[in-house]
Amino acid sequence: MKSIASLGFQSGVYSPLMQRMLQSDKALFSFYNGLFSETSAQKVAQNRAATFSKESRQVLVDVIHNQYGHIDQKEEVSSNLQLLKNANTVTVTTGHQLNIFTGPLFFWYKILDAINMAERMQQLDRSHHYVPVFWMASEDHDFEEINHFFLGEQKVRWETKSGGPVGRIHTKTLADLQSQLEPYWNKTQLGKELLALFTACYLKEDNLANATRKLVDQLFGKYGLIVIDGDDPALKKGFVPTLIKEVKKQVTNKTVLETDNGLAKVISGYKPQVNSREINLFYLLDDKRLRIVKKDKSYATTEGAYNWDEAALENEIQSHPERFSPNALMRPLYQECILPNITYIGGGGELAYWLQLKATFEAFDIPYPLLQHRSSVLLMSEKQVKKCANLNLQLQDLFLSKTLFINKRVRQISDIDIDFSSQKDVLINHFESLKELAKQTDASFLGAVNAQEKKQIKGLENLEKRLLKAQRIKLQDHIIRATDIQNALFPNGKLQERTAHFSAVVGALSIDAFTCALKMALLDAEGLQIVQY
Repeated sequence: MKSIASLGFQSGVYSPLMQRMLQSDKALFSFYNGLFSETSAQKVAQNRAATFSKESRQVLVDVIHNQYGHIDQKEEVSSNLQLLKNANTVTVTTGHQLNIFTGPLFFWYKILDAINMAERMQQLDRSHHYVPVFWMASEDHDFEEINHFFLGEQKVRWETKSGGPVGRIHTKTLADLQSQLEPYWNKTQLGKELLALFTACYLKEDNLANATRKLVDQLFGKYGLIVIDGDDPALKKGFVPTLIKEVKKQVTNKTVLETDNGLAKVISGYKPQVNSREINLFYLLDDKRLRIVKKDKSYATTEGAYNWDEAALENEIQSHPERFSPNALMRPLYQECILPNITYIGGGGELAYWLQLKATFEAFDIPYPLLQHRSSVLLMSEKQVKKCANLNLQLQDLFLSKTLFINKRVRQISDIDIDFSSQKDVLINHFESLKELAKQTDASFLGAVNAQEKKQIKGLENLEKRLLKAQRIKLQDHIIRATDIQNALFPNGKLQERTAHFSAVVGALSIDAFTCALKMALLDAEGLQIVQY
């Protein structure tokens, strides 16, 4: 694999908010602690290592060691676990939902970014140890978002019932999913490797959290990546003070609403990525995840299944912290509370809600990390790259909408000029003269002049569209070949990384070789990369 183009942050795949953040817009500086840089990371590492207690480290290491009890720890993972006991060790973290068999490609990009960043910092800073961490979103309950992946345009779906935390779902029914995969994969060596990996991780584990840990460890454990599941009583115990303060004072809601108002003042049309609630916690019991609401001076779960007064709820938190689950807004607080973390790597949507949280972190006295946008990558085969070259197709044009892409191609390859911009400019200049004449004679004619100008410009635009349509028909063969490339690279009209599965781009490589090659391709990546495989 090799990077063949970098489109920076101007490809159109980033939201306006993310573009402003990634280009260091000063108007946003008060809403976060800065993006990752080597200098800032060393400063944060020094502060975080000094403030993360020895007791918290021991709890963290013991919990992770226990969570790995169902698999053989790789030497690199064991080594990093030992390092986590040291007072000078910090973490570089990313996280994701428990997508079946990794789900879309950006799952890989986030993890490899964390591994690369930890290795990069380790080379630069010998006074600290940097450990990459993958946080499993095991307490998420949105099963519909994770129960499938795509093989080409074919959606492979896990059919089972779930209403609680997805990490606790039993994996026995995934045998049915494997039977769907066998016709695709049992005819090649790579396919057999994929089936063996699926079987080892999903059919020989008892729940989705354990299956995901085993899968991530099989793919990335050799790089020392540590997988952590926040759905753990010992870890939740360290979060108890924050849980109690949240239910008593509704801190998150107050601070997030204030931040949202502040963001709305500097970002036109701003809409929060995540809407805050009065209490941003769930109650976990009997495989259910129930939202907690405040009712006057008492508390209850939705639908009134459980009720407490303030003292009873505080006692329940202290006695059974594992029954309380942070929502999307409080999950970052929980993560940063139990990890000696310096940087969080996430996608645009994730970083958008991290921007809502700095004041909340301060209110709970929890360190807020540096942020880093994950790599965004378009993977192209050598054959696809050659086709683009043969068609004189600019790689950045692939990111245009289909209509703009086709119209631009028609204009580029047509033997006649179908861009009426200059004619429109001439027409507008003529009408400016007519408007001045009308003002000098009878201003009441201005309306008629404006209407005529609008009519004639509209006529030019309609003629331009008709000529483009005629040229599209004339150049149909070229357009079909060009759009076939775009369709292949943007499955179902979406960014490849959001839908395509890694099995579609492994090619002739083994899974390990693919992982290594992709890791190398993402080194020092900034903005959107186009990578040939």
